[in-house]
Amino acid sequence: MNTSLILGQYIPEKSLIHELDPRSKIIGTALLSLAVFLSAFPEEQLFILFLVMIIILTSKISMRIHYLALKPFLFILALALLIQMLMTPGQELIEFYFIKITVEGLQAAGSLGLRLLTLLILANLLSLTTTPMAFTAALERMFRPLGKWGLPVHELVMVMNISLRFIPLLLEEAERIRKAQLGRGADFRQGKLLGRIRRLGAVIIPVFRLSIYRAEMIATAMESRGYCGAEGRTQLNELRMKAFDYVYIILSLGMCLLVTMTWGRGC
Repeated sequence: MNTSLILGQYIPEKSLIHELDPRSKIIGTALLSLAVFLSAFPEEQLFILFLVMIIILTSKISMRIHYLALKPFLFILALALLIQMLMTPGQELIEFYFIKITVEGLQAAGSLGLRLLTLLILANLLSLTTTPMAFTAALERMFRPLGKWGLPVHELVMVMNISLRFIPLLLEEAERIRKAQLGRGADFRQGKLLGRIRRLGAVIIPVFRLSIYRAEMIATAMESRGYCGAEGRTQLNELRMKAFDYVYIILSLGMCLLVTMTWGRGC
């Protein structure tokens, strides 16, 4: 299974999380993310991560898919933890030449790791259980009142929708071109850094040309169908909140309040 084809894509399943209204999922994710930011101690962060893992099990999406979707971010996560561990002063635990690891550094790195991991899982869960069309429709519905102040909500959401659709297509095309270049004898892993960057041009340039071509095709298709913005436009499937959507929002809000108030903080 290709990692690039999983990243940012919708995985269809029959679960309670998939059947939720996208607005409730967005609000719930925002509330849980707020709880993560407000959490100050590892106990709080472990508690939130445990509850998020329960939600993951409810989604019926295999853990392997979640791992593959998170895999591209693991290097950045490890780098952030390493910097946090080495740059935090305090009581020295290990000293090797100029490298000093402190007790406070380990604690700060562990806390940061739990926060970032939970946030990545939440964002990934929202992406895997919500179609791009439903996601953008929910954003347009939620931010529609801002249109009264002249903000082009529909146009901004349409741009986001097209961008979300472009990402998997471009990743798939880049992978196809890369394999074609490998079949012609190209080697992107050996040689000096500058040489490897030059060889990547054989992949980047065709993908860039393809993105321009696809953008022109989309613009032509929209014009031929008489697209004129939000004026007179209706939704094929109207969003409707159900009882479980309100339950999910209330539970997410309750989780935020529980985490913050239990440890003497305010949400």
